[in-house]
Amino acid sequence: MRIAIYDLDNTLTRRATFTPFLAFAARRIAPWRLILLPIWVLMMLGYRAGLFDRTTLKTYGMRLMLGKASVEMLQRVGHEFASTRANNDFFMPAVLALLDEDRRNGAHVVIATAAFDFYALAFADLLLIETVIGSRWDGRVISGGNCYGETKLRRVQSWAKAEGLSLDSATIRFVSDSFADAPLLELADEPIFVSSSASKRARAKARGWRVISAD
Repeated sequence: MRIAIYDLDNTLTRRATFTPFLAFAARRIAPWRLILLPIWVLMMLGYRAGLFDRTTLKTYGMRLMLGKASVEMLQRVGHEFASTRANNDFFMPAVLALLDEDRRNGAHVVIATAAFDFYALAFADLLLIETVIGSRWDGRVISGGNCYGETKLRRVQSWAKAEGLSLDSATIRFVSDSFADAPLLELADEPIFVSSSASKRARAKARGWRVISAD
């Protein structure tokens, strides 16, 4: 069996999605919260300075910009968000070509992403991908932690077990732009790294990963 797993942000899409989603959703749900965007920027700087981890950052961002919005409302806004982005050359052509190749080869295609599943599912629908493994928001916290790094690997393993699939016997392709995804890239039979950075491409090649340009 062939399994093809794709990251979302900066891999299938040309740009990150979380901050644009926060602004988009706040505008739809509670426009007054847009005045809080400078606080969100400061929070991101705090994360980069090591003051808190990604799970904490994203949790604070959701509470700051979207308050107590229901998951059902976030799903509706998520579909609207994905639709508006898809009409603006938002997907990465080189990665879409890999996706077409995987479909021709009969692969089971999966998106595994740190993005919240309530809008990652909407992007997956546009790309005709049925399986999404993403971060899960229950209205208060990120249930199960941010789907990133080692957590993403564990989530993929749990999904495969639940589906009765053996990752050991499958041929796995994993496509990502992030070194944080090294655990899953190292698991894959065909790791593919996406980047426009010459230094990152060199690092990825040194690890034996196939590299494609994000340009």
